[in-house]
Amino acid sequence: MIEQNLEETARAQAFIATNNIKLLEFVYVDYNGITRGKTITVKKLGNHLISGIGITRAMLGMNAHDQLQDIPGMSAVGEVRLIPDLKTLTLVPGVRQIATLMCNHYDTAQNLYEADPRLLLQSVLEEYANLGLKTIGTYENEFIYFKKNEENELEPLDEHPCFSIDATDIFYQMLPDILETLEESGINAEQYYPEAGFGQHELSMEPTDLLSAADNEIRFKRAIKTIAKEHNLFTTFAPKPILTTEGNGGHIHFSLWNIKADSNALYDESDEMKLSVLGKYFVGGLLKHIKAVVALTCPTVNSYQRLQPGEWSSAYATYGQDNREAAVRIPSTFWGNQESSINIELKASDASANPYLAIAGILLAGLDGIKNKILPNQPLDVDPAELSAEERKKYGVKKLPNSLTEALEELIADKYFKKVLPNKLLEAYCKVKKSEVKFYDGMEPKKIAEIHRIIY
Repeated sequence: MIEQNLEETARAQAFIATNNIKLLEFVYVDYNGITRGKTITVKKLGNHLISGIGITRAMLGMNAHDQLQDIPGMSAVGEVRLIPDLKTLTLVPGVRQIATLMCNHYDTAQNLYEADPRLLLQSVLEEYANLGLKTIGTYENEFIYFKKNEENELEPLDEHPCFSIDATDIFYQMLPDILETLEESGINAEQYYPEAGFGQHELSMEPTDLLSAADNEIRFKRAIKTIAKEHNLFTTFAPKPILTTEGNGGHIHFSLWNIKADSNALYDESDEMKLSVLGKYFVGGLLKHIKAVVALTCPTVNSYQRLQPGEWSSAYATYGQDNREAAVRIPSTFWGNQESSINIELKASDASANPYLAIAGILLAGLDGIKNKILPNQPLDVDPAELSAEERKKYGVKKLPNSLTEALEELIADKYFKKVLPNKLLEAYCKVKKSEVKFYDGMEPKKIAEIHRIIY
């Protein structure tokens, strides 16, 4: 049964009154990483904070081009309800008197809808809590700014080198507005720097619980795009929006904490990398299932235009300390702050993913490692692409999938994921993604990049 906390309901109503909210969004994220939803006037809000808003079952069966796939239960017949998570109520960036809410899907009988990625993540987080662990993490996004040239075509805002102060000065013109907008959405920024790609920048967010981190990923991208428009610029988070320069990663950092002791369960002072045995089990599970996981974390045709050796995109299934060509990186700890700073980073990830599904996939793989004590092979401190085929075999290093098709085949063939993912979600996700492969089949690589640049 659907119930809303009375205290949270009262807070939401007070927020709406205090900010003179006129319109309220009920939003969700589909399998394409696209945020969709419906908006209602506050005058007609009634009990919708509790009962939600109806939406056709077909929507999760849509690909990024609004082509509905043949998925049982996701047709033009029937409805689901978007039930708001009242804790997520924030203002919409760049506008006044409009607020937004992240939603979960329920069926009309008030049951959890098994095809909903956000509900999946919540169930996975409960499994960790049952083990006495809480999860903390954040997305680390790269994005590229474009401007219109004299021919009214989009081109990168600048071509300054990585970490260039000249590029920084351009971004500083927008940064105050960005920081203020993010803070209004409950997001604290941490580090900023220009990246290696033309017009490319990176702004990291403060770690939080992983459900909020997924919510923040949606808010973050919207805020960055909104402020760019106000400065007559266009921004994209597409994995490879320009084939001739570096692509955009959406790296995910995460750590596991003992709930009772409130200590970082990944930390071991005696280990060379400061990574505990539990942390190594997590990495072992993640690497065991990494070829399936990338179907969730690198989920578009464009993702595999980026996920190639030599692109700093981590195209190999291995791990190492500060190895940025490994799929899994163990960042160096900070002096004087070693325990709280130890974390695991998945580099084989981008912002075209549904963040709830991506994070759930990572955590499920790690959970297999923890429960079955799966240790990874030895960490690698060289670029895997520089090793010979024999050396890669010796170290157990495998290439990640070369295409979305390959990644989906790995996901479907992974018996563990077939067991832990809801059947309806797995079926619908794979059909939607296969339709994307079909849509781009035979298309020029440059055109594929251009279309993704607009979508993401």
